[in-house]
Amino acid sequence: MSIHFRWARYLLPLMAIALVAVIATACTTAEEETTTTPEATVAVEEPKELAKIVFSDTQFESLWINNAIAQYIIENGYGNPTETIVMTTPIMQTSLTNGDIDVNMELWEQNIIDWYDEGIAAGTMVNGGETYEGGPQFFMIPLWVHEQYNLNTIDDMLNAETAKLFQDPEDSDKGYFINCAIGWQCAEINRAKAKTYGLDDYYNIITPGTAAAMDAAYHGAQKKENPIFGYYWAPTSLMGMYDWYILEEPENTPECWAEVIKGRDDATYTPAEACAYETLPVSKGMNSGLAAKAPEVSAMLNKMNTGLQPINVTAAWSVENEIQDYEKVAIYYLNNYEDRWATWMPADKVAKVKAALANES
Repeated sequence: MSIHFRWARYLLPLMAIALVAVIATACTTAEEETTTTPEATVAVEEPKELAKIVFSDTQFESLWINNAIAQYIIENGYGNPTETIVMTTPIMQTSLTNGDIDVNMELWEQNIIDWYDEGIAAGTMVNGGETYEGGPQFFMIPLWVHEQYNLNTIDDMLNAETAKLFQDPEDSDKGYFINCAIGWQCAEINRAKAKTYGLDDYYNIITPGTAAAMDAAYHGAQKKENPIFGYYWAPTSLMGMYDWYILEEPENTPECWAEVIKGRDDATYTPAEACAYETLPVSKGMNSGLAAKAPEVSAMLNKMNTGLQPINVTAAWSVENEIQDYEKVAIYYLNNYEDRWATWMPADKVAKVKAALANES
């Protein structure tokens, strides 16, 4: 018994000390957990990778300008990367509806109306609103040729003497007509119209390989004061730099245009009648998935209307100053037409675009 109590006398203080140590350790651990757990459990979020917005490039001046304006705004205002892919109109049609591209900034849907109507009905694409109002397409000659030779209508062009004014340098028996570039649907439309009008009896239909080749022919003729006859459209620098006369054609009607489209799609078919292009607003075509892929960008594009005359002025500035970098052309537009583009987006995005412009040299 004495031995037992003697050990107990020593054990009790030791147990008390051990208990204090356990309590202290528990409190320290609890305190550490309280102070460290919140920091340890907060997940570090990786920045989201924003969707790339892909544009079609069917190789003409106003499209290059509108693509560049949209890309500058998207990259600097919204942070999304962008890309353009060079392609022909038929490839654009397939690429837009299957989602390989997101946007065509200038659809010119009257030239491809059956495909357009089918795509809208199927829900594979949507109309993204006007890029600019009233994009005219027409047959033209220099104004001085109209005035000097009294050429007013397409019928006035249909004789051998008139054709000699526009003599094909490679065929002295005929004049020549400048068509739009290979791969554009207007090339097939113009071929069908020329056949119905009888122009091909007097003129060789020259279809340039590129838009640049087409422009070079017109610029060269105007600088040398040579007669030239062909197809063109607006907005373009060419229309702002020289004086042109648009030849009168029969009025566009749905019945007539249905005939023209038959000839466009079948080179062996001669339309029963031909007529002028209808002047319609030029719209954006957007893949139907863009709204989910990049909703803020999609909303901005729907509001984006660059305007016919501002694009004419911008295009003329780029040619007169020999600017071929279209980002610089976009910067010119953005610096001069803030009253337009600032209405397309929220104030915070406007501020980001303006900050980017301020940093340009």
